[in-house]
Amino acid sequence: MSVRTAVSGVRPLLGARLVVGTGTVTARRVSGCRGTGFREQIYASSFRQFSITPAAHKKKAVKSSKSSKSDAEQEDIEVVVYNPQSFISSCDEILTDLKSQIQEARMGRGDLKTLNRLKIQVGKQKIVLESLGQVSIRSGRHIVVSVYDPETVKAVSAGILAANLNMNPQIDPSNPQILLIPVPPPTRESREATVKSIKSLIDAAQKSVHHRSIHQERTKAMAAVKLMKQASYSKDMTTKLESQIEKINKEYLAKFSKMQDEATQAIMRS
Repeated sequence: MSVRTAVSGVRPLLGARLVVGTGTVTARRVSGCRGTGFREQIYASSFRQFSITPAAHKKKAVKSSKSSKSDAEQEDIEVVVYNPQSFISSCDEILTDLKSQIQEARMGRGDLKTLNRLKIQVGKQKIVLESLGQVSIRSGRHIVVSVYDPETVKAVSAGILAANLNMNPQIDPSNPQILLIPVPPPTRESREATVKSIKSLIDAAQKSVHHRSIHQERTKAMAAVKLMKQASYSKDMTTKLESQIEKINKEYLAKFSKMQDEATQAIMRS
């Protein structure tokens, strides 16, 4: 039940909370002047609260934290033991994807993307090449353009020649809807550009925060071990798991570094 308290000669900020004994009161003006003296009417809540002060905030936060922990224990939340094998599996998947990306970079996939975005004049309109045919690589020495409509083969060939990409499309003798483009021999500049591209791919696979990487997977693994600590698993167990995660992390970073060195050497020798 609310308790009504009259306070004379005091003008608390309307809406402010004050401490009165063990309760908290909220100042609200409910009447104006009586006689010659100003009188404010204050209502106090009968339930227990804390005053809003820095010290009380801290105390309240601590109590809230203890309460949350108690609630979690009462709810019997299950925290499973982390298995480092899941970290290894994730790293293997990233490694496999990276190998594929490096192979594509070495085969000139950058040229394929450029071709796919190339606009071809067909009649009175310009159409991107990827809408007119499929672009792929054959044996690493030829770019293949499989044109969907035989009526547009000449337009596609002319568009590629006019783009000044140092590409000379030729019709495949066995299929008039296929254009073969010999891949130009690599220059020092093109080799260095490929090496730079591969380095960027490996850096992203190691430590990117924007997409899947070793860094992200390590962070997830450590977070799982942290949950185990909060669930009161033994210190020996959690310390051992952290050591295993760090060891796996170093092993895969070394694999990535070796992969970069091997790819760089192979490209510069080609």
